[in-house]
Amino acid sequence: MKTSNLLLIVLAGSLVLSCNSTKITSSWKAGDAVTKTYHNIMVWGILTEKDSILKENMEAHLVNDLVDKGYHAISSVTVFGARSYKKLTEKEIVDQFKNSGVDAVITIALLDKQKEELYVPPGMVNNMNSYDHVDKYYSDIYEKVFTPGYYVSTTNYFWESNLFEVTKDKLVYSARTRSFDPSSSNMLAHENGLLLIKDMVKKKVIIDPVKKD
Repeated sequence: MKTSNLLLIVLAGSLVLSCNSTKITSSWKAGDAVTKTYHNIMVWGILTEKDSILKENMEAHLVNDLVDKGYHAISSVTVFGARSYKKLTEKEIVDQFKNSGVDAVITIALLDKQKEELYVPPGMVNNMNSYDHVDKYYSDIYEKVFTPGYYVSTTNYFWESNLFEVTKDKLVYSARTRSFDPSSSNMLAHENGLLLIKDMVKKKVIIDPVKKD
């Protein structure tokens, strides 16, 4: 393989890998929200049943991240079982919260999932005026002209997460995040969970019980 083609593949790969991250696009905190330590937080992934593995990963990672911070947290699958994929009535939700002692709920809703294809054309790395001899130029440019480009598939996830205080039936915090082509559902869930907790602590929505001075 020509050096120029090898560089092309490396550069294209680096472009995709460097963007494999989750970012918060916006977040909000209620003006009268008070920093609290909740006693039993339920994490509720709102996804369709076909995304059940992703739902379980999103819930499990955020639950574990909250536990690492000293909170008691449970997933919606633990509370509702298979019903967590169904549309529940308001009474069913409230009754289950009371029975489980849940005083706060963090929802994670998948708003959209977009698949895209990025076309990487051949000859991206050749420089103008970089050849002294026509034979070398011809040999290299011939390969670029006659070698087809290729496509790189990417998937973008758009999320909305909310923290509700159950006892007051009040929205306390809301954030939107975007995940660009994560390498796995585990990585997506890991990044999203850490980002949300970091932002909630920063905005003083929740405290960090294990933070050391």
